[in-house]
Amino acid sequence: MWQRRLDVDVLIYGSTHQYKAFENEGKFYINPGSITGAFSYLDSEVVPSFVLMDINDNHLVNYVYQLEGDEVKVKKKEFTKQD
Repeated sequence: MWQRRLDVDVLIYGSTHQYKAFENEGKFYINPGSITGAFSYLDSEVVPSFVLMDINDNHLVNYVYQLEGDEVKVKKKEFTKQD
């Protein structure tokens, strides 16, 4: 709903403290999660995470850094806007 109101290609949102990135109807949605692993009523085992984005023209690379045990893992998700 907000994506349509704001007419954006990428929407960054929060409040759940959980990382999530997905594409829907040609738009990309990102919830960066919580860098501190803040408590969430939705899930008692929140994984600390943060996101870095590399944006170049119509291409976005989303890197999520998540603490898994004692290690920081990095995962990559890409989105390309269709003309």
